[in-house]
Amino acid sequence: MQHYTRYYVSRNQNKTTAVRRLSRGCRLGSYTMRIATIVIARLMPAWIIVFAAAGVFFSERFVRWGSATGPALGLVLFLMGLTMDRSRLGGLLKHPKIPLLGSLGKWLIGAAVSVAVGLLFFGFSEFYYGIVMAGIVPSGTSANLNALIGRGDLALSITMSAFDTLVGPLLTPLLAKWLIGSAVHFDFWSFLWKMMKIVFLPLMTGMVLQRFVPRAGLAMKPYASILSALSLYVVVIGVAAGGSGSLLQHASVLPKLFAAVSLQIVLQMAAGYAYAVWIGCGDAECRSMLFEVGICNTALSTVLANDAFGPLAGLASMANMVCNLTLGSLAAVILSSVPLRTPRHRQTVLS
Repeated sequence: MQHYTRYYVSRNQNKTTAVRRLSRGCRLGSYTMRIATIVIARLMPAWIIVFAAAGVFFSERFVRWGSATGPALGLVLFLMGLTMDRSRLGGLLKHPKIPLLGSLGKWLIGAAVSVAVGLLFFGFSEFYYGIVMAGIVPSGTSANLNALIGRGDLALSITMSAFDTLVGPLLTPLLAKWLIGSAVHFDFWSFLWKMMKIVFLPLMTGMVLQRFVPRAGLAMKPYASILSALSLYVVVIGVAAGGSGSLLQHASVLPKLFAAVSLQIVLQMAAGYAYAVWIGCGDAECRSMLFEVGICNTALSTVLANDAFGPLAGLASMANMVCNLTLGSLAAVILSSVPLRTPRHRQTVLS
């Protein structure tokens, strides 16, 4: 009898020890993930500056990274599709009023702010052309990432980005001709295929995988922000390395240029948030519109401005890219620590 008693006591003790070790391992893993998230994702503004500087001053080492910017952006979209709330996206597609109004506001606000800031700082010049181009292209992929980090409505952000991408090939040349006085010509189908490869195909792949393998989405969710941030750093260093020559050749005008594009981004973000409040959006939706309106696809605008208006115009768009990645991620980090407000009913333009 004593033998069996000792056996069961020993067995229970072993189980207790195993449970304690497992619990300790889980706590350690959770702690490690929190530290990694803080260092890699929450400190994104600082890392973007570091990687942009590395790309500019050590361009010969990182210029080949430019070929990885497309796949890196595609990975961000894949992770978003894998972890997003599909039911929320379905609801937006059935009732698209807010995404459509948001997309309309994005183009109007972006064009108006860009023209005002460009004229205020540079008059009609190549820098003005680049600043305007940075405000009349579709929203940037990092807007979706910042909406995710900043506790915004990711489904709304992606839906607005989809609308922007569809109308962008038509609106960008028209607005450029009207606001700058010269048409920006580019291959519509080539542009659309590029957007399909970078945006729609990875996003849809992630959503399909989430639909048929739900565990994959649940397993990747804790790592999504970290992997997305690392992908964005690849984009920053690749684009900065590719444009380092123009930046260093015009170093004297950089302070004024960075002040102009920073003001442009801040005004667009503030106007986007105010516009979202005006049309009756909730707090999460307002946060998403802040990023959708404030952050444009300046990697695209840099290429278009450089080809159509010269290297100084491309330089202005590239300065906007560095600043919108930095300011956007800074706003996302700040908003991530701010609780979402409880919606209150009030009269709005949609009421």
